Amino acid sequence: MSSDAEQAFIREVWGVQGAAYLVVGLRYYSRFSTLGWDSLAWDDAIMLVAVLVYSAESVMAYFVVAHWKGLANNAMTDEQRAALDPQSLEWYLRVNGSKTHVAGLLLYTTLLWLLKACWLVYYARLTEGVRHMKQVIRWGIGIVGATYVSCLLVAFFKCIPFNHQWQINPSPGNHCMPAVSTLQTVYVMVMNTLTDFYLMAIPLPVVWKSHLPWRKKLVLLVMFSGGFLEMAFGILRCVSILTLGDIDPAQSGYWSVRESFVSVVLTNLPMIYPMFRKFIEKTRSANRSKATSQGDSRGYRLNSLPPNRIDATGRRKQSSFSVPSDTGWGSEEHIVHEREGSGKLAGEGGSLDIPVHRTGGVSYAEGKGIPGSATGGDQGIFVTKEYIVTEGSLRGSKNYGKSDY
Repeated sequence: MSSDAEQAFIREVWGVQGAAYLVVGLRYYSRFSTLGWDSLAWDDAIMLVAVLVYSAESVMAYFVVAHWKGLANNAMTDEQRAALDPQSLEWYLRVNGSKTHVAGLLLYTTLLWLLKACWLVYYARLTEGVRHMKQVIRWGIGIVGATYVSCLLVAFFKCIPFNHQWQINPSPGNHCMPAVSTLQTVYVMVMNTLTDFYLMAIPLPVVWKSHLPWRKKLVLLVMFSGGFLEMAFGILRCVSILTLGDIDPAQSGYWSVRESFVSVVLTNLPMIYPMFRKFIEKTRSANRSKATSQGDSRGYRLNSLPPNRIDATGRRKQSSFSVPSDTGWGSEEHIVHEREGSGKLAGEGGSLDIPVHRTGGVSYAEGKGIPGSATGGDQGIFVTKEYIVTEGSLRGSKNYGKSDY
């Protein structure tokens, strides 16, 4: 392995490691700042363990390249094996490189399945109250657990005795060459792909059938479809090991680190997305408010309609606009939370015992309008922030600031 390629890979390992730490840190910051310490759940604890495993995997990849020069017990002819002195430096590098590959592959597999467990816990919370989802989650736990155990069994029993995985002479066979083992590489890739398909099948139908606006629905569909990108990296890893492994034994380390990084980022994306979305909405709201205050002085409060909006009975006429649903998704982490047999919606922020539509984390009464309106009474939405609505918006132009209910 050339010195330039070695240094480039070392920079890549620690670069993506730092980026992964940043993403995970943003995850915990988002959780703490939005819901407080009491909001921590099992997936947050699992993610902490996953970060430790990911760090250990990166160290193994670094050792494979920086210390053992990318060497292992493969890519040798029988003549080369017989001629290699057991006391030589190359023997030492190949033996230790093979041992490090064994440890790195176990860490790689453990990390991926820990991240799958994070997804399952998150989906269990996200789909709470949706019919049949508890059974789907239970099946997912069984599938993820069984496939992880099967991957470990393949890793430990593909080569018997186990110490042949770092044997140099005679050749131990492909199954006992951890850097290029076809059986282990293909099996882990297949199990990883199948479990990713199952995990994606949990939220996607729920999002598709939800009453979210298409813009929000598309964002969620893309975010929860990140497993396709992870599968692509897993397949690339498998192909590169099987085709280039005998030329460059460090291929396993290269692609394991890359796939692990992508998996860590995708798993944390649903947690950090609301924070960035909230920041963007605040920026847009500030710009709109500034433009409104500078361009139109005829603004009035939502609950202070002008006199010409009062009908003959003394009640305000219902305006032609409807309550927007552009709220910060993710605050309650529920796509749908409708209890069977009633219209009660529960969440971390309380419950409303009224017929509801569930839209991106906001519930609004069916046909009840704005509190204080002719059709609303006191059972509608309780506005917790002030809004400035211009006369132009009441004529149908829907000019709103940030909506937050």
